[in-house]
Amino acid sequence: MRLSRLLCGIVLLTFVPAGAGAAVDDAPALRAELTAIYAQLLVDPADIALNRRMIEVALALEDYDAAIGAVERLIFYAPDDPALQLQAAELYLKIKSYAAASGYLQDVLRLALTDAQRADAEALLSAADRGVRGSPWSGFGQVGVRYQTNANIGSVELGLNEPFPFEKPEPDWNTFALGTLALDTPLGKSVSLEGSLSGYYADQQKVDRLDLGFAELALGPRLSNDDGALSIRPYGLLQGILLGDAPYQAAAGAGVTGRWIFTDGWFVEPQFEYKARDFYDTADYPDAADQTGELYTYALNAGGRFSDDVTWLGRVGFAANDAAKAYQSYDQYFANVALQVAFDALGREGWSFTPFATISYTDFKGIAPPEEFAGFATMREELFWGVGANLEVPLREGLALGLGIEYNRNQSNLDRDDYENLKIVIGPQGRF
Repeated sequence: MRLSRLLCGIVLLTFVPAGAGAAVDDAPALRAELTAIYAQLLVDPADIALNRRMIEVALALEDYDAAIGAVERLIFYAPDDPALQLQAAELYLKIKSYAAASGYLQDVLRLALTDAQRADAEALLSAADRGVRGSPWSGFGQVGVRYQTNANIGSVELGLNEPFPFEKPEPDWNTFALGTLALDTPLGKSVSLEGSLSGYYADQQKVDRLDLGFAELALGPRLSNDDGALSIRPYGLLQGILLGDAPYQAAAGAGVTGRWIFTDGWFVEPQFEYKARDFYDTADYPDAADQTGELYTYALNAGGRFSDDVTWLGRVGFAANDAAKAYQSYDQYFANVALQVAFDALGREGWSFTPFATISYTDFKGIAPPEEFAGFATMREELFWGVGANLEVPLREGLALGLGIEYNRNQSNLDRDDYENLKIVIGPQGRF
């Protein structure tokens, strides 16, 4: 181990150019001195005074690689000096070589240390561990425009079974912004805290009553076994919706997911979620409060990696909605699947093509007011399905152009709820 570090230091001495760091006022003189020290150390790499001077000059130039080489040579000849081990770890942290820093810190904690040195080592080791894990925060965001052939979900034809006229399809554009901020941070050996904050807003060009805002917060711990293959995550959630720029829905709830990673890259995840939802009547939606009630969702999520470039995600489930009015209560069965294919094109890495499909069947529990008024006994049933694809075109690291197309078809026994819609989306998106 020590011999390999010495060899690493000699390699750095031979191949790392002097003055690779940031400029200082006397940079030319320091670079000249550093070059002279290089030449002398090639003859006598064990010269302690020269190595210490090399560290001083390299740090003045912010040439951390050169400084690391000198510190490692000193460590080879004084392996039990904790100050040198700590200095090496600090330098490796500066160049974000967290595994190397962690190795030095684990070594130094085995030595005889003062209380101050032990505190420094433990603080540095914590920073190295965080670096190895990466940031606990991740995020996704997109802004863009969306075109829909049927933004208001209007029916194509006025059917004979409808007692009143209803809206026809209205094509429209909107501008939108969406984002998700996720947290995944360890709290202990087998416990982590996971959370997400998601938001969306769309401003319609013509049909203003469909301007939509959405926000949701979910937070809870994940409890795992020793190897992380089995875990369970209880969580709580809060949700709010604006429609037509007026409060439309508020919800609070909780859920639990289990996860089994049964082989590398493959998992299944059963889930249960409960929401208590309150809807508010508005000028545009005077009967919205009829939807107030409780929503129970039972689902199974699954996914896997066929290769380094091809992965899939799927979800099947059942939702039971118990609303204030029976005609807004329903049972729903649903399924969706997506396949993500990563590839390189036009000399750029990081392209992604994701086709997807979704289907659901919904059986409502009561007769809606128009049918009840007209003396009809028809209760709403509908089959919804959709297909589409997303394409990510890489622009630079963490930034891409997102393109999407989706076709939806809702087949209902009530003509006013029978519709189709084509959506096209384009806009820049970023991840971190």
